[in-house]
Amino acid sequence: MGGPDVQSALVALEVAIQTEKDGRDFYARAAERTGDPGGKVLFASLADDELEHLRLLQSQREALTEDGRWLPLPESEEHRVREIGGAPIFGREALDRNVDVHTSELSALRMAYLIEKDAVTFYTRAASETEDPDGRAMYKRLVEMEKEHQQILEEEYNALAKEFWSTMGFEPF
Repeated sequence: MGGPDVQSALVALEVAIQTEKDGRDFYARAAERTGDPGGKVLFASLADDELEHLRLLQSQREALTEDGRWLPLPESEEHRVREIGGAPIFGREALDRNVDVHTSELSALRMAYLIEKDAVTFYTRAASETEDPDGRAMYKRLVEMEKEHQQILEEEYNALAKEFWSTMGFEPF
């Protein structure tokens, strides 16, 4: 198998693969636990995206292991903008009836945002440390996708938090 560059690339891919598995598991659990239909769609969609990322990383790992080379990104793989419906996704009508549920949904959204933020940081660093253009392109694509997740989660968190504060009669500013 390849030299030290391939070995370090494989180590980075193993970390990335585990990150995507953890993200997929988190989103799948969040989809199961939330009682909000819009929240279920959001978290299930994010779990599906993480599964796509996982498959991409696993195919790269396989190519590096077998041939010592990165695979180019398929031209047909266009980065698609998520059509979930935009914030707010979680239903506001249930907020006054069940504040405890929404505080846990706020926590789940915040944790999800932090997961995506960490992924963006990791993939950005991996892109800068990867000399191969195909490997760098793959990491940059993952950065774009994770930033999109981060934005969706931040918008939803902010919208739900504002509704929560309003329901509670609290405006922080």
